[in-house]
Amino acid sequence: MNHMILSNGDYAIGKYVPTDAVLVPPKPNGPYSWNGSQWEFDGYTAFDALNRLRFERNQLLQETDWMANSDVTMTEQWRTYRQALRDITTQTPSLDSDGNLTGITWPKPPND
Repeated sequence: MNHMILSNGDYAIGKYVPTDAVLVPPKPNGPYSWNGSQWEFDGYTAFDALNRLRFERNQLLQETDWMANSDVTMTEQWRTYRQALRDITTQTPSLDSDGNLTGITWPKPPND
């Protein structure tokens, strides 16, 4: 497959290469734009960071969802932990250039 920048500036992949398209190396994952000679990292946005935070938070909540079953008695410590996870989006996250979430204080799960 060919990787290209079309005349309108859009990145595309395909077999057919329009005459006015420029062939480029494959686009890296993440927010990159073609600067005319190479892919340039544009930086992550606050929206990207909040989406990453929600994704990681949701994974942690899913790991404890079994405690919410009707035949399980959830302790107050686990209720507090799960609520802290839900409230974590009130913090202001950011992403470093590698896409790692920073600026977040994660709650610690109970030991019981």
